[in-house]
Amino acid sequence: MDLPPGPRAPAIWQTLAWMTRPGAFLRRVHGRFGDPATIRTYWTEEPMVLFSGPDAVRAVFRLDPAIAPAGQSWEFLRPFAGPHSILLLDGDEHIRERRLMQGPFHGERMRAFAPMISDLARRELSGWHGRVVALDRMRDLTLDIILRVVFGARDDELAHMRDVIEDSLATVRSLPSVLAMAVVRKDMGPRSPWGRFRIAVERFDAELYALLARRRAEAARPGAGEPDSMLALLLEARDERGNPPSDQHLRDQLVALLVGGHDSSAASLAWAFELLARHPAVQARLREGEPGYVEAVVKEVLRARPALTIAPRLLLEPAEIDGRTVPAGVQVAACLWLACRREDLWERAGEFRPERWLGAAPDHPAPNPLSWIPFGGGVRRCAGAPFAEMEMREVLRAAAGLTLRPMRPQAEWARRSMLVLVPNRGGEVVAEPA
Repeated sequence: MDLPPGPRAPAIWQTLAWMTRPGAFLRRVHGRFGDPATIRTYWTEEPMVLFSGPDAVRAVFRLDPAIAPAGQSWEFLRPFAGPHSILLLDGDEHIRERRLMQGPFHGERMRAFAPMISDLARRELSGWHGRVVALDRMRDLTLDIILRVVFGARDDELAHMRDVIEDSLATVRSLPSVLAMAVVRKDMGPRSPWGRFRIAVERFDAELYALLARRRAEAARPGAGEPDSMLALLLEARDERGNPPSDQHLRDQLVALLVGGHDSSAASLAWAFELLARHPAVQARLREGEPGYVEAVVKEVLRARPALTIAPRLLLEPAEIDGRTVPAGVQVAACLWLACRREDLWERAGEFRPERWLGAAPDHPAPNPLSWIPFGGGVRRCAGAPFAEMEMREVLRAAAGLTLRPMRPQAEWARRSMLVLVPNRGGEVVAEPA
């Protein structure tokens, strides 16, 4: 194939680099081969061409799903995500599912959940004193938020739901397990990586379907009251024919929200605490409570340390992207991580500077929207992005009552956990009351 240049190392070594030091791997690839570049890993059978320039990113996001389906690139998630998952669908089916899911994420309906998120955040952060591993604490917090705000779980349901979800996710957070599943995608019994994963998913499904049955019964009772969770709002949704969503559809939608909103939000918040601990002036300004500054900090965290690395599509036909024809049978990907961090696209890209979002100035040029793509873009942009940003704002407001210091002078580098990039030591900070 006539592809852009890229590393010649065997796919197994590129896979190891992609998983163990993804940020350093992408920097090396871009530094040596420029944009675009071709990599080969075991995530997909096909070579993958990475694009990160604004014009190329726009072209990738505008590719017709008939010739560049994005869902096929996430096929390895099917055992957990389910057949109706927005993550795996393309074209009209994707648009229909997206419309159903977007309802709870707009306007007053979404903002109504902010006080609950704020309360959960304050409860969590009130116990911070001394050394804290932010990633561990944010995984607990974001899972509690999903269980209560998204799934509508009650106090007596939380512990068991938390256990079955963590069992499912633990199998794909382990580097050896993920490598084994990437290389040998077969169920070879309950002790094999795929076998353990399948059993964990079956336990999760049983618990989730039981929860759906309880919530449907509650919604059907006279005087059920206003919806108090995103699941309750989804139960009210109707398709173009007036039909309510099936249990399978609801299950797959909730799993998509879990996959898209748990580890990624926890990673982004862990990076936020790691960065804040190294920038006391930013902490001090956050305490002033300026709404625009909280928003700027959120955007800068997502730019400086994007949790996701790529938004891939599989080409079924040749396509022209930014003046280059890429042949069929190749994965093309907008590289979110590089687009958000390239020195030629961002003024002083390596610095954490929330001020860059507070308006154009001679030393703060207006950001290019096609270079700030932490949630992807086009019709595949994460449907839960508004919720994720609101969640970060509420947690950072709650964190204003803390003084944070780094545990070590060296900044943490990015390692992979499941689909996201996290601080290599988990975002270790020292926390004290402000």
